[in-house]
Amino acid sequence: MRLVVEILSGSNRGKQIKVEAGETVRVGRARPAEVALDDTFMSGLHFALKCDAKGCRVRDLNSRNGTKVNGELIIEAPLKDGDQLFAGRTNFSVRLEATKTSLSKSLSRSQSGSKRRSSQNISRNSLAGKSSTSRSLKSQSATKQKEAAVKPPPELPPPAEVKPPPPPPPPAPIDTPPAPRPVAAPSSTGFVSAVALDSYEAATMEGRLFHILSHQPQPLMALVDAIHDRQILELLQTHTDEHQSLYRSEQDPKIAPHLVRFVPRSVLLKKLIQKGWGRQWGLYLTSALSLQELRQYFRRALMVTMPDGVELFSRFYDPRFFRTFLESCTAAEAESYFGPVTAYFMEDERPEILLEFTKSNTGAEKKGHLLSPLN
Repeated sequence: MRLVVEILSGSNRGKQIKVEAGETVRVGRARPAEVALDDTFMSGLHFALKCDAKGCRVRDLNSRNGTKVNGELIIEAPLKDGDQLFAGRTNFSVRLEATKTSLSKSLSRSQSGSKRRSSQNISRNSLAGKSSTSRSLKSQSATKQKEAAVKPPPELPPPAEVKPPPPPPPPAPIDTPPAPRPVAAPSSTGFVSAVALDSYEAATMEGRLFHILSHQPQPLMALVDAIHDRQILELLQTHTDEHQSLYRSEQDPKIAPHLVRFVPRSVLLKKLIQKGWGRQWGLYLTSALSLQELRQYFRRALMVTMPDGVELFSRFYDPRFFRTFLESCTAAEAESYFGPVTAYFMEDERPEILLEFTKSNTGAEKKGHLLSPLN
Protein backbone atom coordinates (compact mmCIF):
# COMPACT_ATOMS: atom_id res chain seq x y z
CA MET A 1 0.00 0.00 0.00
CA ARG A 2 1.27 3.47 -0.88
CA LEU A 3 -0.07 6.83 0.35
CA VAL A 4 -0.28 9.75 -2.10
CA VAL A 5 -1.19 13.17 -0.64
CA GLU A 6 -1.86 15.89 -3.23
CA ILE A 7 -1.69 19.61 -2.36
CA LEU A 8 -4.84 21.41 -3.51
CA SER A 9 -4.12 25.06 -2.59
CA GLY A 10 -1.40 27.67 -2.32
CA SER A 11 1.87 28.03 -4.23
CA ASN A 12 2.53 24.28 -3.84
CA ARG A 13 -0.73 23.31 -5.58
CA GLY A 14 -0.45 20.16 -7.65
CA LYS A 15 2.56 18.80 -5.78
CA GLN A 16 2.28 15.22 -4.51
CA ILE A 17 3.72 13.71 -1.34
CA LYS A 18 4.28 9.94 -1.74
CA VAL A 19 4.77 7.66 1.26
CA GLU A 20 5.77 4.05 0.60
CA ALA A 21 5.06 1.14 2.96
CA GLY A 22 7.38 1.28 5.95
CA GLU A 23 8.15 4.99 5.48
CA THR A 24 7.41 8.06 7.63
CA VAL A 25 7.42 11.51 5.99
CA ARG A 26 7.29 14.72 8.04
CA VAL A 27 5.65 17.82 6.53
CA GLY A 28 6.17 21.40 7.69
CA ARG A 29 7.39 24.88 6.90
CA ALA A 30 11.14 24.18 7.09
CA ARG A 31 13.82 21.56 7.61
CA PRO A 32 14.24 19.04 9.21
CA ALA A 33 10.82 18.27 7.64
CA GLU A 34 11.30 15.92 4.70
CA VAL A 35 8.70 17.98 2.79
CA ALA A 36 9.01 21.77 3.38
CA LEU A 37 6.06 23.82 2.05
CA ASP A 38 5.75 27.55 1.42
CA ASP A 39 3.06 28.16 4.06
CA THR A 40 3.88 30.63 6.86
CA PHE A 41 0.92 29.38 8.91
CA MET A 42 2.45 25.91 9.25
CA SER A 43 4.85 25.00 12.04
CA GLY A 44 8.41 24.01 11.19
CA LEU A 45 7.43 20.36 11.82
CA HIS A 46 3.65 20.27 11.42
CA PHE A 47 2.47 16.68 10.81
CA ALA A 48 3.81 13.23 9.89
CA LEU A 49 2.49 10.69 7.36
CA LYS A 50 3.18 6.99 7.93
CA CYS A 51 2.38 3.73 6.12
CA ASP A 52 2.90 0.22 7.52
CA ALA A 53 1.24 -3.21 7.51
CA LYS A 54 -1.68 -1.84 9.54
CA GLY A 55 -2.47 0.98 7.08
CA CYS A 56 -1.70 4.66 6.62
CA ARG A 57 -1.96 7.34 9.35
CA VAL A 58 -1.39 11.04 9.99
CA ARG A 59 -0.03 12.40 13.30
CA ASP A 60 0.09 16.05 14.39
CA LEU A 61 3.60 17.03 15.61
CA ASN A 62 2.39 19.41 18.32
CA SER A 63 1.86 22.12 15.71
CA ARG A 64 0.81 25.62 16.71
CA ASN A 65 -2.37 25.74 14.56
CA GLY A 66 -3.29 22.04 14.54
CA THR A 67 -4.02 19.46 11.82
CA LYS A 68 -7.51 18.55 10.58
CA VAL A 69 -8.85 15.41 8.87
CA ASN A 70 -12.21 15.95 7.18
CA GLY A 71 -12.70 19.13 9.21
CA GLU A 72 -11.88 17.61 12.63
CA LEU A 73 -8.80 18.52 14.67
CA ILE A 74 -6.73 15.39 15.35
CA ILE A 75 -3.73 14.22 17.29
CA GLU A 76 -3.41 11.00 15.27
CA ALA A 77 -5.89 9.44 12.84
CA PRO A 78 -6.08 6.69 10.19
CA LEU A 79 -6.33 7.79 6.56
CA LYS A 80 -8.78 6.46 3.96
CA ASP A 81 -8.97 6.99 0.23
CA GLY A 82 -10.66 10.34 -0.43
CA ASP A 83 -9.94 11.93 3.00
CA GLN A 84 -9.23 15.67 3.16
CA LEU A 85 -6.34 17.11 5.23
CA PHE A 86 -5.90 20.74 6.31
CA ALA A 87 -2.78 22.28 7.91
CA GLY A 88 -1.70 25.94 8.11
CA ARG A 89 -3.54 27.41 5.12
CA THR A 90 -3.06 24.39 2.84
CA ASN A 91 -5.61 21.77 1.76
CA PHE A 92 -4.57 18.22 0.87
CA SER A 93 -6.40 15.24 -0.64
CA VAL A 94 -5.59 11.62 0.26
CA ARG A 95 -5.27 8.72 -2.19
CA LEU A 96 -4.30 5.14 -1.35
CA GLU A 97 -2.64 3.13 -4.14
CA ALA A 98 -1.77 -0.55 -4.45
CA THR A 99 1.97 -1.06 -5.01
CA LYS A 100 3.51 -3.48 -7.57
CA THR A 101 4.23 -5.99 -4.80
CA SER A 102 0.62 -6.16 -3.73
CA LEU A 103 -0.53 -6.40 -7.37
CA SER A 104 1.85 -9.33 -7.92
CA LYS A 105 0.47 -11.13 -4.87
CA SER A 106 -3.09 -10.65 -6.13
CA LEU A 107 -2.15 -11.94 -9.59
CA SER A 108 -0.40 -14.96 -8.03
CA ARG A 109 -3.49 -15.79 -5.96
CA SER A 110 -5.65 -15.48 -9.09
CA GLN A 111 -3.41 -17.81 -11.14
CA SER A 112 -3.30 -20.35 -8.31
CA GLY A 113 -7.10 -20.39 -8.19
CA SER A 114 -7.26 -20.94 -11.97
CA LYS A 115 -4.90 -23.93 -11.72
CA ARG A 116 -7.04 -25.52 -9.00
CA ARG A 117 -10.19 -25.08 -11.09
CA SER A 118 -8.44 -26.61 -14.13
CA SER A 119 -7.32 -29.63 -12.07
CA GLN A 120 -10.90 -30.16 -10.88
CA ASN A 121 -12.18 -30.10 -14.48
CA ILE A 122 -9.60 -32.73 -15.51
CA SER A 123 -10.68 -34.98 -12.63
CA ARG A 124 -14.33 -34.72 -13.63
CA ASN A 125 -13.50 -35.60 -17.26
CA SER A 126 -11.48 -38.65 -16.17
CA LEU A 127 -14.36 -39.88 -14.01
CA ALA A 128 -16.76 -39.51 -16.90
CA GLY A 129 -14.68 -41.97 -18.96
CA LYS A 130 -14.65 -44.89 -16.51
CA SER A 131 -16.05 -48.28 -17.53
CA SER A 132 -19.51 -49.64 -16.70
CA THR A 133 -17.81 -52.08 -14.30
CA SER A 134 -16.69 -49.11 -12.25
CA ARG A 135 -20.23 -47.75 -12.28
CA SER A 136 -21.54 -51.13 -11.12
CA LEU A 137 -19.11 -51.19 -8.21
CA LYS A 138 -20.29 -47.71 -7.30
CA SER A 139 -23.90 -48.94 -7.35
CA GLN A 140 -23.08 -51.83 -5.01
CA SER A 141 -21.23 -49.49 -2.66
CA ALA A 142 -24.20 -47.12 -2.63
CA THR A 143 -26.56 -50.03 -1.73
CA LYS A 144 -24.37 -51.00 1.23
CA GLN A 145 -24.33 -47.37 2.40
CA LYS A 146 -28.15 -47.22 2.32
CA GLU A 147 -28.40 -50.41 4.39
CA ALA A 148 -25.99 -48.98 6.92
CA ALA A 149 -28.01 -45.79 7.03
CA VAL A 150 -31.14 -47.75 8.09
CA LYS A 151 -29.49 -48.78 11.37
CA PRO A 152 -30.35 -46.36 14.16
CA PRO A 153 -27.47 -44.28 15.41
CA PRO A 154 -26.11 -44.99 18.89
CA GLU A 155 -27.92 -43.16 21.68
CA LEU A 156 -26.14 -39.96 22.63
CA PRO A 157 -25.96 -38.67 26.20
CA PRO A 158 -28.26 -35.72 26.96
CA PRO A 159 -26.67 -32.33 26.42
CA ALA A 160 -25.14 -30.70 29.44
CA GLU A 161 -27.20 -28.00 31.07
CA VAL A 162 -26.13 -24.58 29.81
CA LYS A 163 -26.25 -22.00 32.54
CA PRO A 164 -27.00 -18.40 31.54
CA PRO A 165 -24.10 -15.97 32.04
CA PRO A 166 -24.21 -14.03 35.29
CA PRO A 167 -25.69 -10.52 35.00
CA PRO A 168 -23.14 -7.71 34.56
CA PRO A 169 -22.18 -5.88 37.73
CA PRO A 170 -23.92 -2.56 38.30
CA PRO A 171 -22.03 0.45 36.95
CA ALA A 172 -19.73 2.20 39.36
CA PRO A 173 -21.17 5.42 40.74
CA ILE A 174 -20.00 8.57 38.97
CA ASP A 175 -18.78 11.27 41.26
CA THR A 176 -20.29 14.65 40.56
CA PRO A 177 -17.43 17.01 39.71
CA PRO A 178 -16.91 19.73 42.26
CA ALA A 179 -18.07 23.22 41.46
CA PRO A 180 -15.42 25.37 39.70
CA ARG A 181 -13.08 26.94 42.24
CA PRO A 182 -12.03 30.54 41.46
CA VAL A 183 -8.34 31.16 41.00
CA ALA A 184 -8.51 34.13 43.37
CA ALA A 185 -11.12 36.77 44.14
CA PRO A 186 -14.27 37.73 42.13
CA SER A 187 -13.87 38.80 38.53
CA SER A 188 -13.96 42.51 39.35
CA THR A 189 -10.45 42.17 40.79
CA GLY A 190 -9.00 40.94 37.51
CA PHE A 191 -9.26 37.15 37.96
CA VAL A 192 -11.74 34.58 36.65
CA SER A 193 -12.57 30.92 37.22
CA ALA A 194 -9.94 28.62 35.66
CA VAL A 195 -12.61 26.05 34.66
CA ALA A 196 -14.71 28.70 32.91
CA LEU A 197 -11.67 30.03 31.07
CA ASP A 198 -10.62 26.55 29.92
CA SER A 199 -14.06 26.00 28.40
CA TYR A 200 -13.99 29.45 26.81
CA GLU A 201 -10.55 28.83 25.31
CA ALA A 202 -11.63 25.56 23.71
CA ALA A 203 -14.94 26.72 22.24
CA THR A 204 -14.39 30.11 20.55
CA MET A 205 -12.05 32.02 18.26
CA GLU A 206 -11.61 34.64 21.00
CA GLY A 207 -10.80 31.83 23.44
CA ARG A 208 -8.02 30.48 21.23
CA LEU A 209 -6.59 34.01 20.93
CA PHE A 210 -6.78 34.40 24.72
CA HIS A 211 -4.95 31.07 25.15
CA ILE A 212 -2.10 32.02 22.78
CA LEU A 213 -1.58 35.47 24.30
CA SER A 214 -1.85 34.42 27.93
CA HIS A 215 0.62 31.52 27.53
CA GLN A 216 3.61 33.54 26.33
CA PRO A 217 6.95 32.89 28.07
CA GLN A 218 7.35 36.59 28.97
CA PRO A 219 4.85 39.01 30.58
CA LEU A 220 2.08 40.17 28.26
CA MET A 221 1.33 43.87 27.73
CA ALA A 222 -0.78 45.90 25.32
CA LEU A 223 -0.73 49.31 23.66
CA VAL A 224 -4.33 50.45 23.23
CA ASP A 225 -5.47 53.72 21.68
CA ALA A 226 -8.23 55.38 23.72
CA ILE A 227 -9.13 57.65 20.82
CA HIS A 228 -10.84 54.77 18.99
CA ASP A 229 -13.63 54.04 21.48
CA ARG A 230 -14.73 55.47 24.83
CA GLN A 231 -15.13 51.89 26.14
CA ILE A 232 -11.33 51.48 26.19
CA LEU A 233 -10.72 53.99 28.96
CA GLU A 234 -13.73 52.70 30.91
CA LEU A 235 -12.38 49.14 30.78
CA LEU A 236 -8.94 50.25 31.95
CA GLN A 237 -10.41 52.19 34.88
CA THR A 238 -12.66 49.35 36.07
CA HIS A 239 -9.95 46.64 36.28
CA THR A 240 -6.89 46.29 38.47
CA ASP A 241 -4.36 45.54 35.70
CA GLU A 242 -1.58 48.14 35.78
CA HIS A 243 -1.83 50.76 33.03
CA GLN A 244 -0.54 54.26 32.23
CA SER A 245 -0.72 56.77 29.40
CA LEU A 246 2.41 57.21 27.30
CA TYR A 247 1.84 60.98 27.40
CA ARG A 248 2.38 63.29 30.35
CA SER A 249 -0.31 63.17 33.03
CA GLU A 250 -1.73 66.60 32.08
CA GLN A 251 -2.58 65.54 28.53
CA ASP A 252 -6.10 64.24 27.86
CA PRO A 253 -6.15 60.44 28.54
CA LYS A 254 -9.15 60.05 26.21
CA ILE A 255 -6.95 60.63 23.15
CA ALA A 256 -3.78 58.96 24.42
CA PRO A 257 -2.18 55.57 23.89
CA HIS A 258 -2.13 53.51 27.10
CA LEU A 259 0.40 50.85 28.04
CA VAL A 260 -1.19 47.92 29.95
CA ARG A 261 0.50 45.09 31.85
CA PHE A 262 -1.89 42.15 32.36
CA VAL A 263 -2.19 40.01 35.47
CA PRO A 264 -2.19 36.21 34.87
CA ARG A 265 -5.46 35.00 33.26
CA SER A 266 -6.71 38.57 33.15
CA VAL A 267 -10.40 39.40 32.76
CA LEU A 268 -9.39 42.73 31.21
CA LEU A 269 -7.49 40.85 28.49
CA LYS A 270 -10.56 38.70 27.83
CA LYS A 271 -12.81 41.77 27.51
CA LEU A 272 -10.39 43.67 25.28
CA ILE A 273 -10.34 40.66 22.95
CA GLN A 274 -14.13 40.26 22.96
CA LYS A 275 -14.88 43.94 22.33
CA GLY A 276 -11.87 45.19 20.37
CA TRP A 277 -10.44 42.35 18.27
CA GLY A 278 -10.87 43.25 14.59
CA ARG A 279 -11.55 46.94 15.42
CA GLN A 280 -7.94 48.22 15.45
CA TRP A 281 -7.96 49.09 19.17
CA GLY A 282 -4.21 48.47 19.39
CA LEU A 283 -1.67 45.69 19.67
CA TYR A 284 -0.22 43.20 22.19
CA LEU A 285 3.44 42.67 23.04
CA THR A 286 5.76 40.77 25.38
CA SER A 287 8.72 42.16 27.31
CA ALA A 288 10.73 41.34 30.43
CA LEU A 289 10.73 45.00 31.51
CA SER A 290 8.35 46.52 34.02
CA LEU A 291 5.56 48.79 32.75
CA GLN A 292 7.43 51.93 33.87
CA GLU A 293 10.70 50.84 32.21
CA LEU A 294 9.00 50.01 28.91
CA ARG A 295 7.01 53.28 29.01
CA GLN A 296 10.27 55.21 29.38
CA TYR A 297 11.76 53.36 26.41
CA PHE A 298 8.81 54.22 24.14
CA ARG A 299 8.90 57.88 25.24
CA ARG A 300 12.67 58.13 24.68
CA ALA A 301 12.94 56.21 21.39
CA LEU A 302 9.66 56.84 19.57
CA MET A 303 8.14 60.10 20.84
CA VAL A 304 8.51 63.48 19.16
CA THR A 305 8.13 66.72 21.18
CA MET A 306 6.89 69.69 19.15
CA PRO A 307 8.26 73.24 19.66
CA ASP A 308 5.15 74.15 21.68
CA GLY A 309 5.80 71.22 24.05
CA VAL A 310 3.10 68.92 22.67
CA GLU A 311 4.16 65.25 22.65
CA LEU A 312 3.33 63.14 19.63
CA PHE A 313 3.73 59.51 18.57
CA SER A 314 3.55 58.20 15.03
CA ARG A 315 0.60 56.06 16.21
CA PHE A 316 2.63 53.00 15.28
CA TYR A 317 0.36 50.98 17.60
CA ASP A 318 -2.42 51.07 14.96
CA PRO A 319 -2.25 47.51 13.50
CA ARG A 320 -3.35 48.72 10.05
CA PHE A 321 -0.13 50.71 9.79
CA PHE A 322 2.22 48.68 11.93
CA ARG A 323 1.76 45.26 10.26
CA THR A 324 2.58 46.79 6.84
CA PHE A 325 5.58 48.67 8.24
CA LEU A 326 7.05 45.60 9.97
CA GLU A 327 6.78 43.46 6.83
CA SER A 328 9.21 45.76 4.98
CA CYS A 329 11.25 47.48 7.70
CA THR A 330 15.05 47.43 7.77
CA ALA A 331 17.14 45.93 10.55
CA ALA A 332 17.83 49.41 11.98
CA GLU A 333 14.12 50.31 11.96
CA ALA A 334 13.24 47.01 13.64
CA GLU A 335 15.84 47.69 16.34
CA SER A 336 14.19 51.04 17.17
CA TYR A 337 10.63 49.72 17.33
CA PHE A 338 11.45 46.46 19.10
CA GLY A 339 14.16 47.48 21.55
CA PRO A 340 13.30 45.47 24.71
CA VAL A 341 10.10 44.07 23.11
CA THR A 342 10.34 40.34 22.40
CA ALA A 343 7.30 40.05 20.12
CA TYR A 344 4.38 42.09 18.78
CA PHE A 345 0.93 40.52 18.24
CA MET A 346 -1.86 42.10 16.17
CA GLU A 347 -4.83 41.26 13.96
CA ASP A 348 -4.50 40.59 10.25
CA GLU A 349 -6.86 42.17 7.71
CA ARG A 350 -8.88 39.01 8.39
CA PRO A 351 -9.47 38.80 12.15
CA GLU A 352 -9.37 34.98 11.95
CA ILE A 353 -5.58 35.35 11.75
CA LEU A 354 -3.29 36.51 14.57
CA LEU A 355 0.02 37.95 13.32
CA GLU A 356 3.18 37.58 15.41
CA PHE A 357 6.31 39.63 14.63
CA THR A 358 9.76 39.03 16.12
CA LYS A 359 13.05 40.82 15.44
CA SER A 360 15.45 39.23 12.92
CA ASN A 361 18.87 40.09 11.49
CA THR A 362 17.24 41.64 8.40
CA GLY A 363 14.21 43.32 9.97
CA ALA A 364 11.14 41.56 11.36
CA GLU A 365 9.98 37.96 10.93
CA LYS A 366 6.25 37.33 10.57
CA LYS A 367 4.33 34.25 11.73
CA GLY A 368 0.59 33.62 11.47
CA HIS A 369 -1.73 31.84 13.92
CA LEU A 370 -5.05 30.61 12.49
CA LEU A 371 -7.77 31.21 15.10
CA SER A 372 -10.68 29.75 13.11
CA PRO A 373 -11.31 28.40 9.58
CA LEU A 374 -11.14 31.11 6.91
CA ASN A 375 -14.42 31.97 5.18
